[in-house]
Amino acid sequence: MDVTKHCKLCDYQKIDFKTGTYCGLTNRKPEFHGKCVNAKFDNKLEYEINSINVEYENILKTKWRAYIYFITFLIIGTISIIAGCYIGWILFENWNYGHKFDRYTGSAAVMLILGSILFIFPIATNYLSHYLNNFKLIKVKKENLDTILSLYGIKYDIDINFLKNNSDDDIEIDLKITRK
Repeated sequence: MDVTKHCKLCDYQKIDFKTGTYCGLTNRKPEFHGKCVNAKFDNKLEYEINSINVEYENILKTKWRAYIYFITFLIIGTISIIAGCYIGWILFENWNYGHKFDRYTGSAAVMLILGSILFIFPIATNYLSHYLNNFKLIKVKKENLDTILSLYGIKYDIDINFLKNNSDDDIEIDLKITRK
């Protein structure tokens, strides 16, 4: 694990654009294995726990919406393809080329099929892939946080309540941190 992930939670962390993350006590890059003996988790710890867990809960709240959008657009796309194939089948069965009605109907059949493949199915997969990518990213952040804190014997219990429409101003957080 990258040792700078420990530093992100530590109050001694310093960041310089030239050297990156370094320790404010030693003025050097972090050099430890396992855990840092000088780490001080006070001010930044609560903020990091809150922000990562709020982001995690926000992503979890969008899970069903992503799946519902995916299924809805998948059904709409499938129905459009079936309708286009059905219209095409009727046209070819009653072929009377030369009439404007037949040309327009044939164009509509092709548009239904291509529209589904080129536009509706990508919309369906976009919602789901966006959710899955965001979930994977925040899950890794949360797992890294929990792993680092377990090394230092720190546990937390957090209760997050979203009061109004996912607004960042209307979140009630009850955090209890215990240290061994």
